[in-house]
Amino acid sequence: MKLSWSDPLVRAWVALMALSLAATAVAILRPQSPAWAGTVAGAVILGFAWLKARIILNRYLGLAEVPGARRGFGAGLGAFALAALVLYALGQAG
Repeated sequence: MKLSWSDPLVRAWVALMALSLAATAVAILRPQSPAWAGTVAGAVILGFAWLKARIILNRYLGLAEVPGARRGFGAGLGAFALAALVLYALGQAG
């Protein structure tokens, strides 16, 4: 099996790896930053996780070809990510 950059799964895999590396870099650099940056770093990492979940849903599960299901899953995923962000921010504030 020959891998090609035109294959959407290969591009999705590369995007997932890039997002994972970016999230790791944010987590590693966070201890050297001011205290308020912890909440920002957590929000950025959660944003990367949300993007990774969308890539997995759209490419690996094939929701890119089913717009109605993609919107439904996207709305649910967005609501979950927003709730997680609010809970994280409240935990950091208290």
